[in-house]
Amino acid sequence: MSELTASMLGFSETTAAVHDGWADGLNDRVAGRLAELAAPAAGEQLLDAGCGTGLVARRLAAAVSPGGRVVGIDVSEAMLAVARRNSGRLPATFLQMPAERLIFPDRSFDAVTLGQGLPFGDDPETVLAEAYRILRPGGRIAVSCQRRSLSTLGQTVFFACLGRLARRHPLRVPRPPEDHATFGEPRILLSLLADAGFVSLSRSQTIIGGPAGDAAGWVDLMAGAGPYPHALLSVLGPSARARFEGELERLMDELDDEAFRLHFAFTHALGHRPSGDAP
Repeated sequence: MSELTASMLGFSETTAAVHDGWADGLNDRVAGRLAELAAPAAGEQLLDAGCGTGLVARRLAAAVSPGGRVVGIDVSEAMLAVARRNSGRLPATFLQMPAERLIFPDRSFDAVTLGQGLPFGDDPETVLAEAYRILRPGGRIAVSCQRRSLSTLGQTVFFACLGRLARRHPLRVPRPPEDHATFGEPRILLSLLADAGFVSLSRSQTIIGGPAGDAAGWVDLMAGAGPYPHALLSVLGPSARARFEGELERLMDELDDEAFRLHFAFTHALGHRPSGDAP
């Protein structure tokens, strides 16, 4: 297992219990949009790759019944445990499996969903190639990625402050390659899908946000934003956290009306495996 995968797995295992309610249900809202984009229909077989706690998979499963089924896969057993517990009698199965190495036969699914996880993987091109392989001709893929270029000034200041903390801190936190941060840009995400062979591409966008209170509230919130901030902020002792919050407060004061404002923007993309794809 790579350091990057281990970091993402550790974050998922630690935050599984609070994932669905984080940031006033942001993950749930984004999952709803992705499930809607996938347009599940009764009788279909669907795969939710990187399913987490099953927020997308449960919506898909409700729509494919009767006669259909959803398989959700993830590397985090803690996330999968939540997904299984919350799925009830829905036609959904949850398996521990990396999206880069699917065990399913070629052309065995009608649709694949991939929510927010693509930038955090070691090999996103292989993830998309595997999704293409297991889709039937005419099958569709729906992907969501955070669009980081639309972050607020407050978020930019926060991550600059976090970067200085990282340079002072002995903890080494692996991060995805820099170009992965651009995956949420509409042009980049559509290009990734096109390079993987998908056609009839389309995209949409969701923006969720608002004020985030003071420095303490900001730190509490952003500790759940991903493996990098979580790894750094969760190990701060009381005095170190107070210093970090004090620095953040001073920097935010310089922003006036933009202080402690944040929003999370997501690009959603839809693509299809060509209908006339030869065996």
